[in-house]
Amino acid sequence: MMQLHQLEYDDFGRLRFLDFFPKTAAYREDHIGGLETGIGLACSEGYPFSVFTSLPDAPWQTVEIILELGEDCPEAEGHALLAQLGLPIRKGMSAEEVEQCLGTPEKLGTRWLRFVVGDSCPYYVGCLVTEHGLGRVWIARKDTVDENSD
Repeated sequence: MMQLHQLEYDDFGRLRFLDFFPKTAAYREDHIGGLETGIGLACSEGYPFSVFTSLPDAPWQTVEIILELGEDCPEAEGHALLAQLGLPIRKGMSAEEVEQCLGTPEKLGTRWLRFVVGDSCPYYVGCLVTEHGLGRVWIARKDTVDENSD
């Protein structure tokens, strides 16, 4: 797999949750679009808190990945996915460590860092860093987020 900064949107769209994570009893698919995420209402496949999402009018075309590293995302598989995408961030990293890996955030909140990765097909990479370190990673097509933001 190509690294995120080189990944075309069509290739990102072909990413499937079950190619990276085991199918457990927690696995669910929603083809209706009932999950509210950073891209708006979305169809999803995955566990309750770690999912790959797509727009309701284009199901199974992944536009967003949410990894809840402190909940239901298996750590080894989550880290392997991040590594394959060329994102050397890991559960528990401090904000400073995340910035050393990804550069200067384009948007900075109290606990939320948001980066832009890639040029021709840019993606947002959001990182929630708490007192326990990096706990959530959000990866989404920048064009889709920008189109669907208020």
